[in-house]
Amino acid sequence: MALVLQRVYDVYQEFLVNRRDMRSAHLPLAGSPWPLVTLLATYLYVVLYAGPRFMAHRKPFDLRNVIRVYNIVQVLINSVLFSWIVVKIFIVYKDYNYSCQVCHYTSDARGMEEMYLSYSYFMLKVLDLADTVFFVLRKKQSHVSFLHVYHHTIMATGSYFGLLYVPGGHAIMLGIWNTLVHAVMYFYYFLSSFGSQYSEWWKKHLTRMQLLQFIHLAFHFGIPLFSNYECKFPRVWLVFGFLQAIFILALFMDFYIKSYIVKRKKQ
Repeated sequence: MALVLQRVYDVYQEFLVNRRDMRSAHLPLAGSPWPLVTLLATYLYVVLYAGPRFMAHRKPFDLRNVIRVYNIVQVLINSVLFSWIVVKIFIVYKDYNYSCQVCHYTSDARGMEEMYLSYSYFMLKVLDLADTVFFVLRKKQSHVSFLHVYHHTIMATGSYFGLLYVPGGHAIMLGIWNTLVHAVMYFYYFLSSFGSQYSEWWKKHLTRMQLLQFIHLAFHFGIPLFSNYECKFPRVWLVFGFLQAIFILALFMDFYIKSYIVKRKKQ
């Protein structure tokens, strides 16, 4: 038993201390993994068990104004982050390599900027967890689907480890797509809260935009993975990015078919 514990400790030290990017170690939630583990465990417990039990014999909370403010804040943050990344990568630096973009682990202005952009993206994924809490408090438990919970949990976890090992580089395309889609998505949520007559149109085209996102990301991570063996971006992250894009694409495709194709045929 002592040998097992020692091995676990050695692996922890090797991968979560020695091999991580130490430039972000001082930032909130970016040091030890245990605060994030605790946060995500609490999140899953609340939205899957404690929250539904708490709301079982209560009326839904009226959170319309709170959620409207939250949606606008999300639109603004995602829009700023998207614009910042696009301007810096494609206008200022002009050196993005679509077949293999390496990370800048330096402490100069560019290296630190990419690290802080990655950290901002990670904190944004933590903020996204509030979506599910709002569903529970409004007794919209049917919205707390496997796709929803899995997506939020894996994005927070993946962006944390991305910050530790690959802050920027080839993976920054995920941040570009995700912030753009979320800016549009939260604007759709904001309009829907007022009962917009175009909300159904927005929802359908937003889902198509998400499908396009994951199709492109599958190619984006797949190109250096399968055709550029000289790429210095860590291959384990190319594999992870490719498989996640394929898996989430399959889940969204299933949702799209059931919501718009099968439903339309029944009607």
